[in-house]
Formats: sequence, structure tokens, C-alpha cells
Amino acid sequence: MNRRRKSPQRIWDQVSDAAGTVPLGRPVGPPRLGRPSPNPDLSQSGRGGRRGRAGGRKWLAGTAAALAGTLVASLAGTTASGNPGKPGDPADQTSPQVVAVAAALDESAALPGAGAIAGLAAAHLGAAQVGTVSVSVRDLISGQDLFAAGAGQALAPASTLKILTATAALSVLGPDATLTTAAVLERTGPASGTVTLVAGGDTTLAPEAGRPGEVMGRAGMGDLAWAAAVELRRRGVDRVEVRLDDTIFTGPSTYPDWQWSLGTTWGAPATPLAIMGGRAGAGFDAVTYSADPALAAAEQFARLLAVHGRDEALALPPVMVAGSVARGRAPLGAETLAEVRSAPMHELVGHQLRQSDNTLSESLGRMVGVALGEPGSFAGCAAGVGQTAAELGLPTAGLKLDDCSGLSHGSAVSAATLTAALALAAGPSAGDLGTVGRSLPVGALQGTLANRFSQTAAAGNVRAKTGTLTGVTALAGLVQTAGGRELVFAVVANPDPAAIWTDSARQSIDRFVAGLAALS
Repeated sequence: MNRRRKSPQRIWDQVSDAAGTVPLGRPVGPPRLGRPSPNPDLSQSGRGGRRGRAGGRKWLAGTAAALAGTLVASLAGTTASGNPGKPGDPADQTSPQVVAVAAALDESAALPGAGAIAGLAAAHLGAAQVGTVSVSVRDLISGQDLFAAGAGQALAPASTLKILTATAALSVLGPDATLTTAAVLERTGPASGTVTLVAGGDTTLAPEAGRPGEVMGRAGMGDLAWAAAVELRRRGVDRVEVRLDDTIFTGPSTYPDWQWSLGTTWGAPATPLAIMGGRAGAGFDAVTYSADPALAAAEQFARLLAVHGRDEALALPPVMVAGSVARGRAPLGAETLAEVRSAPMHELVGHQLRQSDNTLSESLGRMVGVALGEPGSFAGCAAGVGQTAAELGLPTAGLKLDDCSGLSHGSAVSAATLTAALALAAGPSAGDLGTVGRSLPVGALQGTLANRFSQTAAAGNVRAKTGTLTGVTALAGLVQTAGGRELVFAVVANPDPAAIWTDSARQSIDRFVAGLAALS
């Protein structure tokens, strides 16, 4: 049954109602005095999902230009973006040398023969090489299926599942929607009160000042604390306690078979609020994660609120922060002090795909669920993303989502589902979904493919989402043949780790995709 989607503002209204607060409005508070101005994205309004809207730009033109720009940067010595060594998507250690960049599509280019693709599959995707496998290859222009082997069999997808999460986030929330973190005040006396930090799904906050133009750190916890302190002091409040309202998400924050990977290098627990993606170390590239990212973020907010509350540069009475941070719902009638907003959804999705950000993916999936009236839980995430996939017309036979990042071995997605999603996002009528096609990592250049496909026909050509767990390796994306034909492909393999080394299976898949790129 189709459900009426809510605009971003209606989502925040729903969250406010559920938490017992007033709806959050535009940011309150002056620019910093003698400091960088608050994040310019504070006032950016969201746009609701407009799936496949008319007039969408052709995907390939933008992609080719982006790839060309990346190639120039690479040849000029610019370091490729991303963290190619990110655990969960291991990469080769060979230095990437770009040898090709995809050119514009040529609709007159010859289709590669089905026999040639079958030959590549026989050579590289046999049971002894990759174990149980689901394979789909189709032509982007015509939509013709060129090769299928177990294409409808749903297998554990690892991080290729993020393609479905990204597609749902763009479709349901909209490409320009932002995630809001707010500070609200409940007065407990003439000059005292409780400041509640209301989480709204943003796991990308900077610890102090926001970083305009960046995805990670667009909103700054320091900016929020400063603006809130100024408002408190202007209102004559001299003593507050700090509370955290993260009730937009419910239920367990970790899935049972995540436990072995959390706290190390794969991601934080599912959370509606985090600084630096929940990383516990210093900086955005730290690879250890907090066990309670939302509470850690609230504690940082409280510390900064205390600092700004007594800042002598402000010619206003000081405010003292008392006690430690506790959890609790923001009450009805609370006054909005200030809010900060994330980068827009299309940028968040781009980061999520390029860097395979598990924490952000879980948050986006749950926000999709909330927007569709589901709880902000694993079940709500699965229901929201699964419903959206069905409404977009994707084949959903066997589809099972334990989470929205792909960390669980219990999720199941077929290669046919992945190629259908990518064909929709990469075609000329992609509209808002085109961000998915444009944001995939690029072979030998970018993201989790930066150290793969070097010195092959797929270097600078293949754009694909990686996926790796123990006993799971997958790759799904787009590649242009030497003859100029754009192909959509997905390979999801579940090798028995006792018999086949997962990295060996990954290398076999890479050889298959490099072979596709070399076809004339």
C-alpha cells in the first residue's frame, strides 16, 4: 500500500510532536562576534522527494565531466579522495595509474556479444573462484539483459546494499533535504532552565566550527553551542542543565552479527546524532568509534555551551552549565534556541556511496522509515527502503534487509535488484536519483575503488559500489566497453570462507569487470 510521503518540514514536525516539542523553525541567534559566521547552510530549506521529475539532466554528461576533472586532478598530483584502505572494502596496494576515462555514450556503438560476456563469467566467476554467485549484466541504453547467472538469487550483499538505501533517501526525502540538530529550552525558573539537544539524524557534525563546503562537518557543534549560549544570555538565563533527546530512533542500535566489527573500524551503533560519524579518535579519519555517539555529541555540546556561556567577549550576563548530560524527551512548549543543518541529501548520499559510510547509511535508512511513518528502528529502516524499492518498480523477490548498511550477513539482495536500481539511477530520466550514478566510486581514482583496477581497461572507467564482509564480496555499477557501450552490472558472491579466501574472490570479480571494459 502506498503511503503519502512527508516533506522534510513535516518530518521535523512529526519528530517534534513525538518528542513533545514545538516544530523547529529557522535558526535563532546572531552571527558570532569576532568569530567565523555560523554555517551558511543553517537557513537552507529542504525539498521533498521528486522521483524521476521531468527535465532531469542526462546522467552521463555530468559523470563524464566529473571523471575528466578527477583525472586532471590525479595527473596533477592531487591525492584521490576517500579512504581506500577502509576496512570492510579492502583494496589492492598497487598505486593507481589511470589509463582511461569514460567518454560520452554512443548509441550507435555495438553491443558486446552475449557469448563474450559468458566466456568472461566462465573464466572468472566459477564456483571454485567465487562460490555461490548472482550475476547480472545489462545494456544501459536499451535495457537489454546481456548476461544472467543466478541473477534473481538473493544473497548477502554487504555494502552494495547501500545503493538501495541511497536510492530510497533521494526518492523519499529529496535531494535537497537536510538533517537538523536543534537546541531547545525549557524554563524551570525565572533565570534557569533545561537545554535539550534534539537529534535529527545528522551523524556528520564537526566537533567545533562547521566546515562550509564540506559534507563531513558541514554543521558544527561549536556553532550550535555558540548560538544557543548567546540566546540564553540574551534571555537572562544564568543556569541550565543539558539533556539529550535522541528518541527519533528506537530499539536496538546494533544488529546481533555486527558486534565483532563495531568499535574498531567499520562503524558506530545506529544513531540519530554523531560527531565525525561517531569516531572516537581525533579528526574525521579516525578509525575507532564511540559506543554511544549521541551521548558523546551531547557531552561535547554541553562542554562548548559552558565555554561560550562565560565568554567575556560577549557583553551579556554569563550562563552556567550544571550537572552531567542525561537523556530525556524535549517537553511540549520548549523554546527553540538554535539549530544547525547537515549538507543536503544529495551530498550526504554521495559521501555515503563513495566512502561506504556505514553509520551514515544506517541513519539515512532510518530517516526514510520515519518519513514513511515507520519507527526509526532496524525494522522501520528495512520497511521504508524495501517499500521504496517496490514502488520504484525494482524486482524485490527474495529481498531481505536486516539493516541499511549491509553489515549484517542476514540481508539478501539479488544482482537483478541492484542492476535495476542502477539502470534507473543512471538513465536519462533519472531525475533526483541521478546522484546515485554520479556518486559511485571510480576505479583507480576515487573512494573505495581508488586502489582497484589500476592499469586495466576499467581504470577511470568503472563506477561501482563495493561490498565486502567475511564470506561476502560484491561489486555493482557501470562500465563502458572499449567499443563505447555503457553496461550496468552486478556481481554478488558468497564464497565459503573455509574454502575460498574472500579477497581472492574479489580479485576474480575485478578481472571479470576489467574484461567487460575491454570488450569491443
